[in-house]
Amino acid sequence: MADVRALLKAKRQEARITHPLASYNSTGQLRCSACGTAIKHASAWEGHLGSKIHRTTVARLKEEERIQQEQRLQEEQEREEQKTAVMGKRKADDEEVEMDVVEEAATKRQRVAGPSKEFPVDFFSDPSRAPPAYEPDSDDDGGPDVTNVQQTQQVVPSVIDLEWERFQKEVVD
Repeated sequence: MADVRALLKAKRQEARITHPLASYNSTGQLRCSACGTAIKHASAWEGHLGSKIHRTTVARLKEEERIQQEQRLQEEQEREEQKTAVMGKRKADDEEVEMDVVEEAATKRQRVAGPSKEFPVDFFSDPSRAPPAYEPDSDDDGGPDVTNVQQTQQVVPSVIDLEWERFQKEVVD
């Protein structure tokens, strides 16, 4: 009988949890290092991981770790800024200069073009239901605009529309 007990005890000790948050104290009792909770049996570990207390504690620890990481990054950036301020102005990389030129050109184009109040051509799946195009110098007499109606009817069907029509024909036949 004593041999059976010894074998069972040895078997229980072999089934140690290898989770990052699992730890064993000096007496061999399983503990959750995040919660500080003692777990009575290794078989109850999975249940503890699913408990609300454990999940909230782990979420809080992750949030604290993320905040600490952000603070470290911010401190490193401040150190870098202090170093560059002490050394004087640094020369801009060629890539940064090119990006600045591209951004300036884009902003100039936006200023020249002005704000666009039209939708992209392929915005609506059914072009016949699209609102009429905005024309700033048109007179608003409230009547239907013949040119806008003609423009919406002349829109070439997109590839998706053509594919949809082919699909419908195949299904019907």
